[in-house]
Amino acid sequence: MSLHPGHLVVDLKALGVFLVVAEYGSMTTAAANLDMSQSAVSKVIRKLEDDLEVELLERTERPFRVTEAGRELEIQAQDLLDRAERLQTSVRERGDAPLPMVRIGLIDSFVATAGPGLVRAMRKYARNFTVWSGISKNLKSDLISRKLDYVITTDPMTSVGGLQRHVVMREPFLLVLPRRMADAIAEPNLADLARNHPYVRYSARSLIGEQIERHLQQNGVTLPDTLEFDGTEAVFAMVAAGLGWTISTPLCLIHGFSLLTSLAALPLPGRPMSRTLYLLAHEDRANTLSVRITEDARIIAQKLVDEKMRPLIPWAADKITIG
Repeated sequence: MSLHPGHLVVDLKALGVFLVVAEYGSMTTAAANLDMSQSAVSKVIRKLEDDLEVELLERTERPFRVTEAGRELEIQAQDLLDRAERLQTSVRERGDAPLPMVRIGLIDSFVATAGPGLVRAMRKYARNFTVWSGISKNLKSDLISRKLDYVITTDPMTSVGGLQRHVVMREPFLLVLPRRMADAIAEPNLADLARNHPYVRYSARSLIGEQIERHLQQNGVTLPDTLEFDGTEAVFAMVAAGLGWTISTPLCLIHGFSLLTSLAALPLPGRPMSRTLYLLAHEDRANTLSVRITEDARIIAQKLVDEKMRPLIPWAADKITIG
């Protein structure tokens, strides 16, 4: 016998509020994170307790501690909310209705180049967007904690279970020199550059920085500690000013487009190296939407290759693969 709807007392939005209060142990902090007033949060929690006829929080302690009943609710509430979200997404997709919100994270080089086109394409199936950018390690944390629904990153997160992985594009690494240095060196090689010229690093906090450092070490190239930056704009600004050389990618080169007149992009000497961009999402997200976002990202990436990269660096554009 099915349960009559009138017997259900749990408000899904109230469950979400409760989980935030339980996480922070404070209604004030929870209110700030939920963009609600403290009194509104308190009323939601009190009503939830009244509906369930149990105490969920031990209010005599600071920070708040959940009761045994609260712990049971905390354990099951997130799964219930995830199921409700999947149900809503699935029904909306079947009816071709736009989703109320899509939260996506993009690495800096992708958001600065392909981001506007991707958001424009995603308007077909989402009304509102939260778009976060940054280094891959931060996006990984935000996806795992479900602060984001999707991320486009160079980290496949193979150590994290329960994820969908879709390849967006693969691009080679390039040698980037100040134009005057490039004009003066007939055939640059990494060992000579490392001995004779300062190197401008991508920070070891970033995956691109880690990958480049690993490649150089494997090829016996030792670099002294010099300038180090998180983002492409700062790296290219230093190189354009003649303060050193770097290793980067075509996507990053388009990101630093304003400085290209002072830069020269050359094939990376020695063994080639590339990076892959993936769209990642939890397996319990609607798979059809993940595929749609991936397809849109590939279309935008291909347009970048054809319209921006090929006129500037045709030899590198030929080495880029989409999908």
